[in-house]
Amino acid sequence: LKLQFLYLIGTTMLRLHVVHQHVQRRWAASARPRGQPPSRDGRNSRTKDWKAALEASPPGKVPTKTLAEMKSGIADESPRSLPALVSTLAKAKWRRAGRREVAGVLDTVASHLVMQRAAATMTERDVRTLLNALAKCSHRDAALLDHFAGEVAPRAGSFEARSLAMTVWSYATMRGTHGELFSAVAKESIEKAGQFKPQGLANTAWAYATVRGDGGGSAGGAVQSAEPR
Repeated sequence: LKLQFLYLIGTTMLRLHVVHQHVQRRWAASARPRGQPPSRDGRNSRTKDWKAALEASPPGKVPTKTLAEMKSGIADESPRSLPALVSTLAKAKWRRAGRREVAGVLDTVASHLVMQRAAATMTERDVRTLLNALAKCSHRDAALLDHFAGEVAPRAGSFEARSLAMTVWSYATMRGTHGELFSAVAKESIEKAGQFKPQGLANTAWAYATVRGDGGGSAGGAVQSAEPR
């Protein structure tokens, strides 16, 4: 009987401890000032909910409520959670019908990423996913392109062939003419030519042809200087 009583006391205290921790986390989340990054415990929770809501919306129905919540709440989310969210927007079958609302969300995403200097903390996969999704959405943000070009160019040597191809394709699609980036990618693409798949080669060739055909400024010159002689 004594052992049963001690067991009951122990399990009750454990449950109270779990409830106390849960209440503390909820209180901390509600008390966090707007614009302050969320704690590690609650990170990306809303991003996952938004992603699920976007994917569940039928082709003919624009999830205006979810998009409005995203626009007002993006600033509280971890930058690294946003590439997958933007990719979901790019794949949405209702995106064209809701292009105005989507553009508003993407403007907010771009501003948040630039303000947080997010490119420096993003992985290679994060970078290519984000840029590719923005290009497919036909959303060009000059400040974001400048920021990512400055951060990605020095890291081009560590990028695999797929990421190099997707990066320059995205920039060319969004009419981003950044000579330092295109020069760095051209150099690495030549050295890693054997690692490219046919689609990657085609995308890379199209990107440089597009930049050069558009006049390309410093990017056009970078392409020429990087060509083997």
